[in-house]
Amino acid sequence: MIEAVLRGLTGLVGVRTVLLVERDGFVVYAHPASADIDSAVVESWNALAKQAPDHTLTTVVMESGYLILKPMKDRTLMTVCERSCNLGNVRQALQNLNWPT
Repeated sequence: MIEAVLRGLTGLVGVRTVLLVERDGFVVYAHPASADIDSAVVESWNALAKQAPDHTLTTVVMESGYLILKPMKDRTLMTVCERSCNLGNVRQALQNLNWPT
């Protein structure tokens, strides 16, 4: 189910990694499944996301691309993008996510 909801995001050109992480740092979903991101890095991203108000997007400019954090209730959606990606398309895909109730 998670994969189906995130397909519009994971299929965008320039999106390298998408993680859905619980508040305690447990990775619920990773795309690609072989995403090799150090748990300490995920925890630091999670701490940063906890500081932002709910339903806001936080964009972090990194040396090799961008990180977009989207807090969602008890989880955080973390999207890692290449420098060449269209950030407008990524933000629109993030804002248009429809989670089933």
